[in-house]
Amino acid sequence: MFRNSQNLSSFRNSARRLTFSVLYALLMFSPVAAAKAPEGWMGMGSEDPVIRLAVTPVEIKIEAPTPLTGNNLQLLLALSGSNGGLGEIRKKASQEFSQYLDQQVQMQFGEFFEDERVHLVDNRAPLTLHTDFNVVIRQKILDIFSSKDYDLEKGSMTAYGEFHYRLQGAIGAHVLREGTVNISKLKLEARYRTKAPKDGGVVEDTTREATERLLAEIAEEVLDQVEDDLEADALLRLARR
Repeated sequence: MFRNSQNLSSFRNSARRLTFSVLYALLMFSPVAAAKAPEGWMGMGSEDPVIRLAVTPVEIKIEAPTPLTGNNLQLLLALSGSNGGLGEIRKKASQEFSQYLDQQVQMQFGEFFEDERVHLVDNRAPLTLHTDFNVVIRQKILDIFSSKDYDLEKGSMTAYGEFHYRLQGAIGAHVLREGTVNISKLKLEARYRTKAPKDGGVVEDTTREATERLLAEIAEEVLDQVEDDLEADALLRLARR
C-alpha cells in the first residue's frame, strides 16, 4: 500500500511537471501580435533646428518569449483550460514589449536629432520619416538542472528580424531614401534563467529583463547603422532635391 502511494505521488508530480512544461512552452514560444507603438515623438529634437522632420509613429511587430515572473503553477494550471487567459498574457506582453521598444527608439533617436539640430513634428515638414521594426527573439537552452525542490533552466536569447525606414518628400509623398537593417547581423544576445519550484511556488524568470536588454540594444545599434542618412546635412540635401 505504501509503495502504491509512492508511485501515485510520483506519477502526480511527473504529470504536474509535464503540464507545467507544456504550458511554459506554449507561453514562451507563441508569437505575439503586431502592435502600433504609442505616439510620443512630437516636440522632440532640437529647439533651434536646422531642419524640421515629420515623424510617424513607429510600427512594431515582436515575436518574443512571454515572461512568467509572478505567475505560479496553480495559476498556469487554471489558465490551461482557458485560451482567453493565455491569450491575454501574450497580448499584454506584446503591448509591453512594443511600448518598451518604442520608448527606447524615441530616446535614442530623439537625442540624436537634438544633437543634429533636427526638430521633430507631426506634419508640415519637408521630409517625413517612417520606421518599422519586425523583431524576433529566440531562446536557446544551455543548461537544465533539476533538484528535489525546483527545476532550473539557463539559456541565451538572440535577436533577429529587420528594421526598415523610409524618408518621403512633402510633395507627392515620393520616397526619397529608404533602407533596411538586418538585425541578425548585429549579433545581439542576452542570457536568461528560469527557476520553477516543484511545489507550485512563484516562478523566478529573467526572460523579461533579457528581452528588454535586447530591445534597448536593438534601438541603439539600428541608429548606429542609419545615422549617416539621418544627419541634418543629409536631410537638407535630400529636401532640396
